[in-house]
Amino acid sequence: MLLPDHYGYGNLFAFSGLDGENSHSEDFAGMIMDKKLTVRFDGENPVTLFADTGDIEFKAVLSDVMIGENIRIVFADKNTVAGIFDGEVTIFCETAPCESEGDNILIGTDGFYYSLSRRGGRFALCREKSREKAFTLSEEKLGIDIESLCEKRISYYRSLPECKRPEYEKLYYKCLEVNKLNVYSPQDGIDCRFTTPDRLPHRHMWLWDSMFHAVAISGYDISLAKDAIRAVLQCQRDDGFIPHMIKSRADISSITQPQVIAWAVLKVYDRDKDKSFLAECAYKIEKYLLWFIENRDKNRNGLFEWKTDFANTRCRCDESGMDNSPRFDTVETLDAIDCSCFMVNDCRCLSEIFSIIGESERSQKFKNIADKTAGLINECLWDENTGAYCDRTFSGELTGVLTCSSFLPLFAGVCDKSRVERLLSLLCDESKFATAFPVPSIARCNPLYGADMWRGGTWLNYNYFIASGLRRYGFESHARGLVEKTLECVGKWYDVTGNIFEFYDAEDKIAPWFLNRKGTQPEKPDYRIRYHSITDYNWSACFILLMLAGEF
Repeated sequence: MLLPDHYGYGNLFAFSGLDGENSHSEDFAGMIMDKKLTVRFDGENPVTLFADTGDIEFKAVLSDVMIGENIRIVFADKNTVAGIFDGEVTIFCETAPCESEGDNILIGTDGFYYSLSRRGGRFALCREKSREKAFTLSEEKLGIDIESLCEKRISYYRSLPECKRPEYEKLYYKCLEVNKLNVYSPQDGIDCRFTTPDRLPHRHMWLWDSMFHAVAISGYDISLAKDAIRAVLQCQRDDGFIPHMIKSRADISSITQPQVIAWAVLKVYDRDKDKSFLAECAYKIEKYLLWFIENRDKNRNGLFEWKTDFANTRCRCDESGMDNSPRFDTVETLDAIDCSCFMVNDCRCLSEIFSIIGESERSQKFKNIADKTAGLINECLWDENTGAYCDRTFSGELTGVLTCSSFLPLFAGVCDKSRVERLLSLLCDESKFATAFPVPSIARCNPLYGADMWRGGTWLNYNYFIASGLRRYGFESHARGLVEKTLECVGKWYDVTGNIFEFYDAEDKIAPWFLNRKGTQPEKPDYRIRYHSITDYNWSACFILLMLAGEF
């Protein structure tokens, strides 16, 4: 078992909800800094743990345990980091004073006390709201059996399926580590475990992210996969609306996200054929899709649109998931190709779910919706001039803006064979989508093409959708080619940085954390100054796992 061993800026360090209770609202989560060994724990005034290890070689660098030649550091519980190291270990805060008492250091900031105790080559860092409790616990935790705890954390990976692609073994276990990292225990009114895109900086639960997580995690932990879906559905409003972002059941966003819940539920069902899980989810998904039909078709033409914030020039369409795409630079509401395709796909999946659980009338109803919408997509959203699908204004004009969403009719099974071949020619055209790391989020020929998120960056969810669509239409070699190129490029940047990123440079030249993200990055990456391409990003890890397994 070749575990991740790359120490580098951006790796997250936190206690997983798979190992016990952790905290979403008051998370004790850290990010590894570039100097060995430095972990900065997030907060208004971050506290940093530093062990002067020099340039040592690590045998394992995971999200809750790091093992090197002469050091062990491990998360013992949600508020405790403990370790073994003979050298200097300290904590500091740039904005709060440190108090020293013998071998102990205490920092009070952001409503917590951080106490570091050191003795005999051992150390323990505890965070508590009580000064006395923090000090007492850090002294007590010095007695933890570090070696056994490290072995316990490592043994988790031994219990999982082995990697089927030896050349990507470290990448494979990195993906599993990212999955584990981004799990919260039941809390905040959510009565099951739930997942997050990244413990830092996003922290909360997102709709389509959670569905992506569930599909991949179902390959090795069906119970956790179901929880990831249940947690989102628990936050549904009475009218059927499901928010795109959830801080707690009482604190939800006012917009939604792409319709992928029925698709995810059906994918999870395919693992264990649990009809009771389908029945548990089906009627909630029905309410959600009916809400979508009622609220996201303003012109009542049978095609669907996203809610767009025209005043927000940096993120006009968060609801689509393609926050800053040039598609939304126009100040018009659009009949959206992606919104309409996701509707087709999820209605078809829900139709199948209802058929399985014996709801034949409901099954036919959603099949009819899917078929009608698919016909309208072909009639109204196909641009003969560009040979692609694109958005349309309410006045009936096609925008002609080519993006990765132009290929979603492949995923949704909407287009006929002749149009598939024209789409395939675009994917193979170096002036448009055949970049060094395909598929860019906008065509290379677009004057706005670059590497700022959805303005040219490559995203693994769309690569998965496109590969799945190509396979659906019988273009197996092209589908596999896209998957293999994706794994090659992701693997390259993992080897260089030790990270799995939110999005990548379509030219495959710039390290992802230097890519613009709704603005220019500082010279040295630091998410506290400006978010870079997010590290230890959960849905990227999930799609890598699916691609490694050949499941697309």
